[in-house]
Amino acid sequence: MINGQQVALVSGSTKGIGKAIAQQLVLDGYIVVQNSRSAIAPEEVIGHYYLRADVTIETESRMLVQKVIEKYGKLDLLVCNVGSGIVLSNEVSISDMWSHFLSLNLNSTTYLVNSALVSLKETRGNVVAISSICGEDPTINAPVGYATAKAGLEMFMKTMAARSGKEGVRFNVVSPGNVFFEGSVWYEKMKSNKLEVASYLEQHVPLGKFIEP
Repeated sequence: MINGQQVALVSGSTKGIGKAIAQQLVLDGYIVVQNSRSAIAPEEVIGHYYLRADVTIETESRMLVQKVIEKYGKLDLLVCNVGSGIVLSNEVSISDMWSHFLSLNLNSTTYLVNSALVSLKETRGNVVAISSICGEDPTINAPVGYATAKAGLEMFMKTMAARSGKEGVRFNVVSPGNVFFEGSVWYEKMKSNKLEVASYLEQHVPLGKFIEP
């Protein structure tokens, strides 16, 4: 161990919810490894270590986990935060649409979990996946591909919890609602139609406002 500290890998952690999670884990005393698909400048790193990898690609997910374990000797916490519900153009084919949403919102987690499971069993570690209320409530006006992928993510996590609990590995899902940050779905919608967003909040969100990461 590294001074008794636990090691956390947070995918998609250079902005929004993932960045907020990384910041909090640093405050909680974890050694935090940040990750994103696009490289960031060294001064933007808030964790202890940064690794660029596209976790929608299985080989890159495996490489990412291996590098963390090579550097720190273990992995205690895996936070799977990669995902997107941004509406695609109508010109995108059905097959490309499904590939897009499943790759980002489901496969990215399954690849990381499968790559990290042996190490997590050794540490009796923990996996947290960031899902969405869209994966539970079909009445929310979300892209079908996004909602379906998030529902699949939640079933994957439940199944892994049932299969790995006896070995001490915990699997939990957090399903946020309407989170606002630069680059988010709601950020883009707010730029294009503030009145439509205001109407949505009034009709569907009890508090009538967004939450922050």
